[in-house]
Amino acid sequence: MKKLVIAIGTLFVVSAWSCTDNVQTDNQEDTTDSVEVVTETADSLTEVTGVAIDGAMNSVYLKVGEDTIEFSYPDLDADRRATWEINDTLTVRYYATESGDSVTQVINHADA
Repeated sequence: MKKLVIAIGTLFVVSAWSCTDNVQTDNQEDTTDSVEVVTETADSLTEVTGVAIDGAMNSVYLKVGEDTIEFSYPDLDADRRATWEINDTLTVRYYATESGDSVTQVINHADA
């Protein structure tokens, strides 16, 4: 019985670990001009500014230079995430972690 519990526990841990891999695809095309400002501070907070080209309620695709970057922020408080529309210029502040980016704030420059 003990071996069965260990085997199931190991299977669960391996399954959970494999689900944390983030796969980013870049099938978005847009001819919109974009803005790129990337800064890194001493405490590793990073900012990226670009043009919103797609997204949903708790995520956004930014056109940054020639790249498209996706940010997801399902747990971000409402007062830390700006509303936005396609072609708005946004700044996303985040920490890079081993399990993916942790967004701390979404700023819409149209609101400034």
